[in-house]
Formats: sequence, C-alpha cells, structure tokens
Amino acid sequence: MIDFLPEQVRTLNELETATFNFILSNLSSIDKMSVRQLAQAVHVSTATVMRMTRKLGFEVWVELKYYLKNQNQLTEIPVNYYENLLQLNLFLRKITSKEAGRKLEEAVKLIREARYIIFIGVGSSGALAEYGARYFKNIGLESYAISDPYQAVKGKVAPDVLSIVLSASGETDKIIERVVKLREEAPAKIISIRNHPETTLSKLSNINLTYGFQTEYSAYDPLENLTSQLPVIAFIEILAHQAMEKADKCN
Repeated sequence: MIDFLPEQVRTLNELETATFNFILSNLSSIDKMSVRQLAQAVHVSTATVMRMTRKLGFEVWVELKYYLKNQNQLTEIPVNYYENLLQLNLFLRKITSKEAGRKLEEAVKLIREARYIIFIGVGSSGALAEYGARYFKNIGLESYAISDPYQAVKGKVAPDVLSIVLSASGETDKIIERVVKLREEAPAKIISIRNHPETTLSKLSNINLTYGFQTEYSAYDPLENLTSQLPVIAFIEILAHQAMEKADKCN
C-alpha cells in the first residue's frame, strides 16, 4: 500500500494527478524509469514530473523512487502500526523542506527573544505541554506548562512572553478562550502546533506549525481523538535544539 497525505495530493493539478495515478498503477516498473521516461509514458513534460515530486514532499525524482521501492518493507508491518509510520515518514520529509525550514527559523527567533515560554494544552495535548515545558527547561529555556484550562498564568503576560499552544483540532473551546484572553491582556506572541491548517487557533497565532495527519478516533469512545502525536514531539524537540544551537553560536 502506498499512501500520501491528502493535503499533498490535493495540491496536484490535472497533469500532475495523471502522473501520480500512473505511478500508483505501475509501481513494479517505476523503479527503472527516469524522469524523462516517466514523462514520455504519461505524455507530460519533465517539468510536470518534477513539480509533482516536490508537491509530494520530495526534492528530486530519485528520492521519490527510493521511497516507493521501500514501501514493500512497510507493508510487512502490522496494519495498526503501518499508517502512523508512513505518515510520520512523509511528515519528516516535509519538515526538512526549505519552506518548513523558514517557518521553523521564525519560530526559533520568537523562542530566543522570549523572557519565558508557556506551553498550553488540555487532555492529551496537556500531557504534551508538560513534556514540552520540561524539555525546554532541560536545555536552559525558562518555561512552564498550563494543562488545566482554569490554571492561572504565572505573573503578568507581556509582549516578551511566548505561548506555544498545542491542539490537534485547533478548535478546542477552552484553548481558544485561553488564547483570546492572552491576546486581550497583552500583544503576546503565539506559536500553535496543530493537525489541521485552517482553524480558529491558526487565526489567533503568529506562527502556525501543522502536521496534517489523518484524524483517528477511538473505537471504544468515538469522541476520543487518537490521532498520532509523534509530530508534536518532533516539533518540540526540533525547536528546542535549534534554539539551543542558536544560543551556542551567539556565545
């Protein structure tokens, strides 16, 4: 089974989609095809093949071919592990792109400029907020977590206080209320880490970091969101290490 993030596939135009469909229908022979050979087989230009490749999260056609070739190994993994591993693989490729790199640099700049950092989340995101605050503290960044929606903010919120808000949906009422309150008290800086790109939380944030995983709910309790949180941990650790590296270079 070969899978790509829906948000990536939606960006493909008509010719790129035709190329993508050809690849899915001819996986056994794709590994032996060059960009030019693929373009000729689908009757498109080599530029179309390269645009499709980049939109799917790969820099060059060889990388995409390598990825496709190795999917047979992933299909041997039990199904309940497979989808998360595949999505994580695509996510990690996505955050190494130039566009993602620029956004991460902007986020690291806010972290370096902050007097202290507040991690905010409830439920599963609350546990990740606690993890994030502890991780940042361990590398010397003053931070604490708010995992209770009624927990008071320590001290006065000021422009040099940064909030990193974690919410898979980006629509949790208590989170939105908390962020609105922070905005009212001061022009606080906000970085949001969420699953979906267009949400209420995104409109309230200075920088939005998204991972675009397929939403998954519990069979036991349909209201419980089981969407993988591996990308959130990745974002937290990447931001922390990049902030630490910037600090080392300045010293």
